[in-house]
Amino acid sequence: MNYTYLTFIILLVFVLLILKYKKNIDKIKRENYKLKTQLENQKCENLNQVLSSNTQKQNEITLRKSKVLEFLTNHETITNDQVEALLKVSNSTAYRLLESLEQEGRISQIGKTGKDVYYIKNKFYKNI
Repeated sequence: MNYTYLTFIILLVFVLLILKYKKNIDKIKRENYKLKTQLENQKCENLNQVLSSNTQKQNEITLRKSKVLEFLTNHETITNDQVEALLKVSNSTAYRLLESLEQEGRISQIGKTGKDVYYIKNKFYKNI
C-alpha cells in the first residue's frame, strides 16, 4: 500500500471527525440558545405573575384602607377590634393596616396601648 494513499485516508478520517464534531457543537449551540430563550420567557412570566400578585395585594390593601376611612366618615372613632370585625382580618393585619394609615397621616392614634387605644380620622389630611 502506498504511504500517500494511507496518509490521504487518515487525513480524510480526521476531516470527517472534525466535521462531525463541528456538527455536534452547532447542535449544542442551537439547543443552548433554545434553552436560554425558554429561560428568559419563563423569567418574564414569573415576573409578570409577581407583579400581578403585588398589584392585587396593593388593590386589596387600598380597598381595606378605604373601608376603614369610610367607617370613620360615619363614626368618630375606630378600634383594632372594630377593624378586625369590619374587614374579617386577624388582629395583626388590623394593626398593620391602622399603623399604615397613621404613617400616611390619614388617622391618628389616641391612647398608648391596649384596649384604651382608638383611632380618629385626620380632618386636615390632604391627598397629594
